[in-house]
Amino acid sequence: MSYLYVLGMAITAIGFFTPIFSAFGRHITMNGFDLVGKGDSAMKIAVLLIFAGAAAGIIFQFFLNKSLYKLIALVVTIAGGLYCFFNTNDFGIKIAGNFLDIGFYMIITGWCIGTVGFLFARK
Repeated sequence: MSYLYVLGMAITAIGFFTPIFSAFGRHITMNGFDLVGKGDSAMKIAVLLIFAGAAAGIIFQFFLNKSLYKLIALVVTIAGGLYCFFNTNDFGIKIAGNFLDIGFYMIITGWCIGTVGFLFARK
């Protein structure tokens, strides 16, 4: 079942590259790296943690394959996303909810698949 973990982390990493927000009929889109340029330093780091945790999880699966390292990578990527979510004011969440795109949903789906893969792969 460790292939589910890798699949979830890969979907999260790919979701970071695809448009997370779009507006005006998809004429304006923002992927994860575009979001790094917005906000304060802590928010920039949190956004990067989403991608870094997913990439590290894939690397750990193939080179170190230790459950602790894979768990840390999964927690880092989810913690980065939760930090971004909880540090956005209510008005920002309401507005952003109207402009969510495929990348956002891929990241959330990747977290879910990665978590299930991690839990079922444990011995």
